[in-house]
Amino acid sequence: TVLITQRVLRLLCTVDNPEEILSITFTRKAAAEMANRVHSALQLAAYQPRPDDEYQAETWDLARLAVARDEALGWNLLALPGRLRIQTIDGFCRYIASQFVLETDLGDLSEPSEQPQVHYAAAARSLLEKLEGDDTTAQCLEVLLAHTGNDLSRCETLLSEILGKREQWLPLIYDAAGNQVYFKEVIEGIVAETLFELSDALMSIAGELINLVDFAASHLPPEKNLVLQELAGISELPDDGLTDVRKWKAIVRMLVTHKGEFRKSVTKNDGFPIEAKSAKARMKELLEWCSGQRGLVDSIANVLHLPDAEISQSQQALLDALGFLLPKLAAELNIQFRLHDLCDYSTITLSALRALEPSPEDAGISDITLRMDYQLRHILVDEFQDTSQTQIRLIKALISGWEPGDGRSLFLVGDAMQSLYSFRNANVGLFINSQRHPIGSVSCIPLVLTTNFRSNEGVVDWVNTVFQDAFPARPDISRGAIPYSPSLAYKDLEVGSAVSFQGFSGSGYEIAEAEQIALKCREINDNHSDESMAILVRSRSHLRAIIPALRQMGLNWQAHDIMPLASRMPVVDLMSMTRALLSPADRIAWLSLLRAPFCGLGMRDLLVLTNSTQGNVYRGDPIIEQLRTIMSLDSFYELSDYGQASLKRIVPVLMAAWDNRGRNNFRSALEHLWQGLGGPASLSGDADLSDVRRYLDLVEKWQMAGAINDWPHFKLAVDKLYAEPSPAMIDPEQQQNVIQVMTIHKSKGLEFDHVFLPGLTRRSASDKKPLLRWQEHIDSDSRSTLVMAPLGAYDEEDDPVYSYLKHESGVKSRLENTRVLYVAATRAIRRLYLFAELKSAKNGQWETPSKNTLLAPVWSSINQGIHAELYRVMDTSVEDDLSQPQQRGATLQHIRRLPANYEIPPAFSGMIETGVNETAPVVTNSPDVKLSRRARHLGTVMHRTLKQLANDGVELWPESRLTRLSSSWSAQLKELGIIVDKAELDELYGALKTMLKDPKGQWILSPHEQAQCEIALGYYRVDSHEAGTSVIDRTFVSEGTRWIVDYKFTAPNEGETVEAFEIRQINSYRKQLSHYVSLYRDLGPEPVSSALYFPKIGLFSEVSAD
Repeated sequence: TVLITQRVLRLLCTVDNPEEILSITFTRKAAAEMANRVHSALQLAAYQPRPDDEYQAETWDLARLAVARDEALGWNLLALPGRLRIQTIDGFCRYIASQFVLETDLGDLSEPSEQPQVHYAAAARSLLEKLEGDDTTAQCLEVLLAHTGNDLSRCETLLSEILGKREQWLPLIYDAAGNQVYFKEVIEGIVAETLFELSDALMSIAGELINLVDFAASHLPPEKNLVLQELAGISELPDDGLTDVRKWKAIVRMLVTHKGEFRKSVTKNDGFPIEAKSAKARMKELLEWCSGQRGLVDSIANVLHLPDAEISQSQQALLDALGFLLPKLAAELNIQFRLHDLCDYSTITLSALRALEPSPEDAGISDITLRMDYQLRHILVDEFQDTSQTQIRLIKALISGWEPGDGRSLFLVGDAMQSLYSFRNANVGLFINSQRHPIGSVSCIPLVLTTNFRSNEGVVDWVNTVFQDAFPARPDISRGAIPYSPSLAYKDLEVGSAVSFQGFSGSGYEIAEAEQIALKCREINDNHSDESMAILVRSRSHLRAIIPALRQMGLNWQAHDIMPLASRMPVVDLMSMTRALLSPADRIAWLSLLRAPFCGLGMRDLLVLTNSTQGNVYRGDPIIEQLRTIMSLDSFYELSDYGQASLKRIVPVLMAAWDNRGRNNFRSALEHLWQGLGGPASLSGDADLSDVRRYLDLVEKWQMAGAINDWPHFKLAVDKLYAEPSPAMIDPEQQQNVIQVMTIHKSKGLEFDHVFLPGLTRRSASDKKPLLRWQEHIDSDSRSTLVMAPLGAYDEEDDPVYSYLKHESGVKSRLENTRVLYVAATRAIRRLYLFAELKSAKNGQWETPSKNTLLAPVWSSINQGIHAELYRVMDTSVEDDLSQPQQRGATLQHIRRLPANYEIPPAFSGMIETGVNETAPVVTNSPDVKLSRRARHLGTVMHRTLKQLANDGVELWPESRLTRLSSSWSAQLKELGIIVDKAELDELYGALKTMLKDPKGQWILSPHEQAQCEIALGYYRVDSHEAGTSVIDRTFVSEGTRWIVDYKFTAPNEGETVEAFEIRQINSYRKQLSHYVSLYRDLGPEPVSSALYFPKIGLFSEVSAD
């Protein structure tokens, strides 16, 4: 990023307008960081002296020249940094697609959908609805459905899943239909290339291998390995044609086991009888040679997965059908997006491509590209290793027409060893290809940086040693294989081991690992409190035991997009409550609601309730109706004592909420029901409160007309919502580092003194079977060909080509695993800590980790370190107690719930309609009823605080004591059922500080004669026979006058002047204050005055009572 920043500064000195430079990256965060670095460099050069550091001075010098250019041409970049065109690739595509709406038929682009998967499914359903027709579409759908076993649901899923990648297959699918000859030629080319690679690797032992194959083929038992038997008498290795693949597979299976590892020995079943000792010895020697050849086992695996036949006729028929259906599927999706005025990022990318790529009549360059050509002279791309084929097409279109010596430049920055985003269609092979071959008409000159400025020498040396063998030996553009490029350490070696590995063996591994990490973090915090720490994981599930361990150790930690709200139990309970309020027929939701901690019914009580149906015995009545009637039935007494007490408490609340549904804001109805049932009392901490608040905020966003009408969209929105980053709640005065907890992908670009990598032997998610697999194969001459195969029929094995493409996908995934571990390891500045579960093998050694784990690429080095006693393995076996078989069952029956005698707080009792007519008390402060319930309770807390300050004396409340009020306010509001956020606490604190700085506010709170706060005065009016009680916020006698002050925790509306606000408030509360004045005139001889005080704005408004 520093390099590209300096490049931008240098280019600013050469252009006439800053818009002639386009800088592209892939995330908003990276784009914002790059823009900030460039702008900060300009500011420092304009206002600060030249720094002493040589590295920083170079940037300052370039920025100084850019500032001079800015001043000479009047760009005003310091005030207008937006003129720096630093954008994400998606942002640039949107700019192209929207900028040239009038010149194309693209139309105006809508906003990207946050949950496009819902529209993908709708488009798939819409296409499948055409099955009943008698046209070509229906015929092709019949082919597809027959292939999927007439399973409409599965077919819909397969079609919807593929839509998210349509920018990849849509330009290709047209050529797939009816093109069996093309695919056969492509497959033959891949087979020839793969077999030649293996043949070349075996050339030095080809003669011996041929002799041993001949021997084994001649000595196999009958009916064993018939293909190998056909090779008896072989005199040379097979050719590299498609028909020779089965022979090659027979040969290499002599060398490797079914697990893909080189054999240690051979038996008579392999063609080596017991008496053939000489042949066995020769074969063992050959196997040892093979084991020492780096990359040979991978070449053999590639051969074993080669297709030995072209695409079958049935597969070609399906390809033909998909070639017709998939463009129609994309069209159905466009209709869905138009209906909802939305789009997705694929829409934007495809629109930009259509604008930039030439049509047949454009003679090689589109009109829009020519227009862009006048605007752009320099293009810079950061994180280029994560580009996709579609993005390469965009870059090629932008630079089409560039010629050598025309003053334009293309600058690409990336580290191929840090390519992690294959799930976003990134292809690191394109990075390699761009180093060797032109991008369009532009040939780039490779420049290599080798110095590591981050890590100390110990970390760098370990990474160089271990990853040299972990990365592949040779590059492979199609698979994205990148050889390792060693680094040179800029920082010196530090005392102590830079890298440690801790293994665990046994069922207690997860807890032990978490404890070890927490202990080490505590040790670092105690001895090196100024050093940063991070725990990086491949999957969020790997933190299940670690975060509780950190909390138990009292450590500060902060998680970034780690805890999905959908998995948090308070949110799960609220989801059930939401579904229940939306539908009386959702029995699962209603039963889940009754099982939640704030209702607490046990399984037996739920069974009694469901069996109390008065109608359909099999389907049951709606639970809400059964709740209405069960309390009058004999079955009520079959409930447990807890169940009876719970229903007496919760049924009135549920009935009131159900009977009033749809009348109010749905978020408010949901929140009131949750509070009335005792939801706040069932939470276990502030983290739960924060989660509930975020969920309710999401409900408020999605509600419409008192309900949530689009549940699939809402459910996806919940699934994508994470708990806010929240440190552990410990003493804030403890000076501790906050331990950063995040995924490895999130850590990219960051650095920490100490990095912990747990769970390195946990497997990554398995690859799903998509409807269509495809791969662009790029050979060494940069020639690109396409391989494509559909999913096999439901009752058949997968097509050989489909299986080959699946294998290729797995190879790419394992190569990326190596890069993921490399990125994680290179985040460390001082120390790197590795943790993994190990399993014992039968031979007393440690089992080799699965290929789908992060530890697998470096296992050889780690295993050597274990044997050399450099690394430890801890026994974490836990013996099961089999003597008490009932203990586990008893534990599973326990659920957390409110006590049986729990009472609804008074703040919520008013929401329960009991049906009893009672005389309502006189409300003397009726204007406040217009305020929201939340605002009233915030005001209540402010009133309590002002009372305490007035009674104690303001002088006893220094700043240090005031700052601790927030936790008290939060607890008070929780008792009132309000989940408060930081902004509201800041608002309370700000109002308090405003009043304490205001002279009138100080006067109100200062000691006076007959001063009282929140004094309750009872009264009875003879004329109207009304009785009641009025509560006065603050009253006192000053200079012979009785003052009555009423606090109002409110402020002017947006656009409202203070004068207009004051008049409105006085008119609203004049009657109330006149009533207060009349009460005190009957109590004493002194004159009485009244006023309103507004702490938020420090306004004192005297109100005439006459």
